[in-house]
Amino acid sequence: METTTPALTMTHRSVVTEDQIDHLGHMNVRFYGVNATAGTRALCATLGVPADRAVRLVDVYTRHHREQLLGAQLVVRSGVVSVTDESLVLYHELADQDTDALAATFVHCVNFDGPDGEPANVPESLAARVRTQIVELPTHGATRSISLATDPIASAPTFDELQVRNLAMRKVRAVSVDECEPDGSYIPSMAPALVWAGESVEGRFPELLHEGPNGERMGWASMETRMTIRRLPRMGDRIQSFSAAIALADKVMHNIMWAYDVDREELLTTFEVVNLAFDIGGRRPMQIPDHIRAAQAQLLQPDLAPR
Repeated sequence: METTTPALTMTHRSVVTEDQIDHLGHMNVRFYGVNATAGTRALCATLGVPADRAVRLVDVYTRHHREQLLGAQLVVRSGVVSVTDESLVLYHELADQDTDALAATFVHCVNFDGPDGEPANVPESLAARVRTQIVELPTHGATRSISLATDPIASAPTFDELQVRNLAMRKVRAVSVDECEPDGSYIPSMAPALVWAGESVEGRFPELLHEGPNGERMGWASMETRMTIRRLPRMGDRIQSFSAAIALADKVMHNIMWAYDVDREELLTTFEVVNLAFDIGGRRPMQIPDHIRAAQAQLLQPDLAPR
């Protein structure tokens, strides 16, 4: 008897608004993630996740396919690609509602906490329902330069090693009230700020905008990202982020970042990103200028790539 693979389910709709447009003139990467996270919440609700299980994103992969401009109407389509005792792995597509052109694809790994706040297994009743709804990860949803087979948390360097290698990306800062709920817990959707927010350490990561060799306005367009979360801090905790280039190509730079709790010397999150040098005026890729390549080559640490 012939069987068919379940189709993806529409889980979220949105419109690109002016406040979502960044310095490159298109929707900022943060809002791709906001759409996908909304899809995760909606899909978990549709699947019937028990009320006594708190959903926790622990691994978030994003592959960007096409930039999105002001006014674009977007739709998220979602499905479950696997289930284990500990987690659900979800797939999302973000697409233009009118043309069906892909904006981005995502793979989210979801864990659960029980009523006591401790990690809990996927309820067997939920797992049984999910197994009948598994979707196949499409070719266009597969990764390119970032592997999901690695364990960035287990293979992360220690806090001391990052200091010895002089890889600080941001100066030590306290987690702000704007990043937290009223009870002081960290807002999960703000997790990328753990590596990106704060005062820069000069020369540790390229600035957002540059002038190219022929007068171009150049920025960095994210092609792929992966964030893994070990734990989130609380308001007032002192944190610091570190960064290393792990590969450089003609137009692309591959970096890995880590956020640490300074006082506990404990890893919080990792963030892997593949950035493309982008000619803003021409809206096309360009070669990384020689002076930027030379500066990043000084930070090249391929042995720190996730394993």
